Amino acid sequence: MSDRDAADEFLYVDRHDQWRAAADRICSADVLAVDTEANSMHAYVEQVCLVQIATELDDAFVIDPLALDDLDDLAEPLAHPDVVTIFHGADFDVTSLRRDFGFEFAGIFDTMVAAQLLGDEKLSLRDLVERFFGVTLEKAHTRADWGKRPLTRDQIDYSYLDVKYLVELWRVQLERLEDADLLEEAEIEFERLALREPAERGFDPHGWARIKGAKELAPEEKAILVELYAVRDRLGQKLNRPVFKVLGNDTMLRIARARPSHRGQLTDIKGVSSFVVGRMGKDMVNAVARGLEQGEPAKPPPRRPDPRRRLDYGSQKRLGRIRDWRNVASEKSGVTTMAILPNYAMFEIARLRPDSLAELEQVPGVGRRRMEKWGDAILGLAL
Repeated sequence: MSDRDAADEFLYVDRHDQWRAAADRICSADVLAVDTEANSMHAYVEQVCLVQIATELDDAFVIDPLALDDLDDLAEPLAHPDVVTIFHGADFDVTSLRRDFGFEFAGIFDTMVAAQLLGDEKLSLRDLVERFFGVTLEKAHTRADWGKRPLTRDQIDYSYLDVKYLVELWRVQLERLEDADLLEEAEIEFERLALREPAERGFDPHGWARIKGAKELAPEEKAILVELYAVRDRLGQKLNRPVFKVLGNDTMLRIARARPSHRGQLTDIKGVSSFVVGRMGKDMVNAVARGLEQGEPAKPPPRRPDPRRRLDYGSQKRLGRIRDWRNVASEKSGVTTMAILPNYAMFEIARLRPDSLAELEQVPGVGRRRMEKWGDAILGLAL
């Protein structure tokens, strides 16, 4: 696609007058294909940097939220149950848009989830577009800094391609789901996606304990790691860089084991460049000294597992029987295991132990069609 071709197909929206006109068109549509670009690889706090939208009316927009006051006009169509909102891999987009703009969602259709239910081997948007439309999407900007302005023409054109084919792909996947009698199963998954909440933001002072290799450190080395972990986070905030680009986990472990007492010793440690020493060498040496002085860090508080996510021995046995049955049923019927019964539904059946078809239908992830298709077999296994 040439720059001229792309420019004719969508509007790049970075002015308020453009947004008002675009919002009117978006709100008049019944089908929205939506994608986002974020800057998680380049910023301490990730944010949505572009929102791409295409409609069944052949309108398309690449919207720059960093240049606009708000995107409030999107709230109504995204939350309207009669508006189909198409994503490919909705999880990231839904949680990001909810986190940054407070949007609620209804009417989701996820083309990747549809592909999973249908048993497609290749699930990426690139693979599906190539399979159904004979077009190979470019992936040249997957690691681009979408928060940096101005964006290049190539970046903007690239971002549009992620929604260009989604409306037509939705039509293809919808027909395939209908032919496979999997519409209700898909709707159950789409409704779960609409409720996804973003992860909590903020510094976790106990996050150091989850670094691979931290458990093997000596007590003083763990105390050093605690201090380095905090120093890295503070510098990441100051520079607005993701912490892994400030100092890698393996490098922090090596520093903790080496216990350097002055800046000159830091450069002998793999992963510590002269640039890093110049930027944060003093802070790292001070962190080592504080850790050695402390001697041993306080133990992180134990995680309190949700009792609803734990199975007793009998429930574990039920889960195993259901899983074995599901695998055999999938092989015999040619239907995917996800379509027969998703993992979370198996878990809930084993935990709740329904003793009637009516109770089984109400288990999260089951529904009427699964109850009708597989209910008698499942109930026998859930005893």
